[in-house]
Amino acid sequence: MLVFIDESGHPHPNDSAKRPVVTAVCISDKDSRTVSGRVHALKRDYLGDERTELKGRNLINRSTFRRKPEINQFLEEFYSTVLNLPITIFAMIMEAPFNQPVSDSNFLPNRFRYLVQRIELLAEQRQEMATIMFDGQPNLFGGVGWQFNGFLYRSDEGRACTHITDTPSFVDSKTSTGIQIADLTASVIRIYQEAELYRAAPSAGDHFLFTIRRWYRIIEQKTLVGLVNHEGHHRPGVFLMAPGEV
Repeated sequence: MLVFIDESGHPHPNDSAKRPVVTAVCISDKDSRTVSGRVHALKRDYLGDERTELKGRNLINRSTFRRKPEINQFLEEFYSTVLNLPITIFAMIMEAPFNQPVSDSNFLPNRFRYLVQRIELLAEQRQEMATIMFDGQPNLFGGVGWQFNGFLYRSDEGRACTHITDTPSFVDSKTSTGIQIADLTASVIRIYQEAELYRAAPSAGDHFLFTIRRWYRIIEQKTLVGLVNHEGHHRPGVFLMAPGEV
C-alpha cells in the first residue's frame, strides 16, 4: 500500500491558517496505476496538460472560483472521480493557538503519529505493507524523516507498527498524483473547518462555501469511521486535535 501525506496550512505562529490539516491518501499497489491514470486523464481533458500540478492554494480559493470557471469544472469532475476511486483518506485537523515548534529528531509530531496509527490499522486489515510518502525532503517539518525512523525504532508504539515499512519516501509533488490528491483534499477540509461549516450551512448565495461543503461530503465518504485499535480505542478517519497539539 502506498500512503501519500501532504498538508494545507502549517501549525506555526507565522502561518495564517487557523485550522491546518494534514491528510494521508492510501492506495493499494494494485490500484496505483488506475488512480494515476484517471487523474492524468482529467488534467488532459479539462486543463489541457496532464503535467499540471494540482495545488489547493492555487485552485481552491474564492478568486479562482469566481474568475476561472474552467478550473471549477475540472474540480467538479475531480471530486466526482475521487468518490469512485479505490482510495482511503485520513485527516488530522489542528487548531490554533500554536507555539514555536521545537525541533527534536526523537519525537514524531502527533499529527503524523495519529496518521500512522490509522495507516497501521488499515494495512493490517488489508494484510498489506504500507510505504509512507511525504512531499519534499527528509528535513521537512523539522526533520520528519529522522523523526519517523525514531518513532518506529525507539518507541513501543512504533515498534508495534508491523505493517509499515521502515523507510519513508520523499517525492516531488509535481510528479506524484497521490500527493496532489492529498493536497486538494487537505485544502477542502481546512476551508470547511475554518468556515465552521460543520455548525451551520453557509450564508445564502455563498456558492463557494456551498461547493466546499459538497466536496467535503465526498471526502467523508472516502474515510473510515469504525477503526478500533487492539486496546478498543476508536480511531476516526477525520480527527480534530486539541488546541496547541501538533
